[in-house]
Amino acid sequence: MNKKFFLGALALVMLAGCGNANTGVDEEGAAASDAPATADAKTTSAEIEQDGATTKAEVTKEGDKVTAVSIDVIDEEGLSKKDLGDDYGMKAASTIEKEWYEQVEFLENYILENGVDSIKMTDDGKAENEDLKSGCTISIKTMVDAVKEAEAK
Repeated sequence: MNKKFFLGALALVMLAGCGNANTGVDEEGAAASDAPATADAKTTSAEIEQDGATTKAEVTKEGDKVTAVSIDVIDEEGLSKKDLGDDYGMKAASTIEKEWYEQVEFLENYILENGVDSIKMTDDGKAENEDLKSGCTISIKTMVDAVKEAEAK
């Protein structure tokens, strides 16, 4: 009996390991929906320069539906915060113990699920939405503005 139970449990573990590994992020680090891209997909982008850094947003839409969002910030030396990854070093100072790219990925997915217009911000540009604050505590005003600008094109 124990042997059958063990083999059954082992089979379940093996099957779970073969499941879909979709992380919700495409190869370039952009949040992506499960919807397949079609010829009708249109990608637009916007850049906002502020304090020596350039915030870039790229939005892909199929009709009126946003199917992908990518946000990055490039510093004065041309370094991408996404490319820096863990080397950016925000995790230690973060109240939610998330690196910059992890918080932006959370924001990108939030925009896909809820739309950019659903985001409420404090005077200092941080998220007011409790569900967004749970995964993104950085200032997002310029990023949200860039996404809105890209989406409007």
